[in-house]
Amino acid sequence: SILLKIIKKMYVSTRCVFPNFAVTWLSGMNSAKNSPTTLFPKLTPELIKELGIENGVEGSMSAFLLEAEGKKALFDTGLNEQASTGIPDRLKELKVSKDEIDYVFITHFHGDHIGGLLDAKDNIVFKNAKVYVSKQEYDGWINKTPSDKNGLQVKTMKILEKQLVQFDFNDTLPLGIKPIQAFGHTPGHTVYQKGDLLIIGDLIHGQAIQFKHPEICATYDQDVDKSIEARKKILKYAEDNKLLVAGMHLQYSNSSMYREFYKTK
Repeated sequence: SILLKIIKKMYVSTRCVFPNFAVTWLSGMNSAKNSPTTLFPKLTPELIKELGIENGVEGSMSAFLLEAEGKKALFDTGLNEQASTGIPDRLKELKVSKDEIDYVFITHFHGDHIGGLLDAKDNIVFKNAKVYVSKQEYDGWINKTPSDKNGLQVKTMKILEKQLVQFDFNDTLPLGIKPIQAFGHTPGHTVYQKGDLLIIGDLIHGQAIQFKHPEICATYDQDVDKSIEARKKILKYAEDNKLLVAGMHLQYSNSSMYREFYKTK
């Protein structure tokens, strides 16, 4: 695939057009905010200075809209509208109706990724969409997480029961999307590949840190050892295959995309 063009739309959405599909970054934030370096406990004062992140770590809260084969799909949905209207605002700006979304591919079950599946009154937001989740992520949250820590997940999956599709990692999903295991951040954390595009979910929380130092974890990673292993493996895969990396918490100034691996052919 060839990255044909990058178009700034509005002040928040960047659209990357490939030969057979397009992907648009959707900012879940309506204002910019850096994360504190304390989010990464293994950072030393020396490394903070070396990386130039004394004033915090730039990130984002993002989702992505895929257009392919006459269909529209979302990768994650951001926070519930009670916490942020970022993703709904972006879709409105792009004149995309929620009813036009055919598929939603969930990377994992944290609230800033599944919160937007329901509105403030717990109504289904994307009424015409099939919602794809890995069996491991579903099982890890619904069946193996204490009941005082999975209320949002249980409620959301129950309400979406008729639209939900649980997949295995050897399945090919609609639109030719390939799911890839990236366990560690959560039990069934999933990366998705479409051609030369790699949606990495929460593999990276600090772009300025973790591409250079994948051994450094954010406090959000549930299993540190598995998270490090997944980060190293997926980043090597992206580099070896010259993929455009899109992540839910990469730098907003770069539209939450990392282009250093990607080379037009």
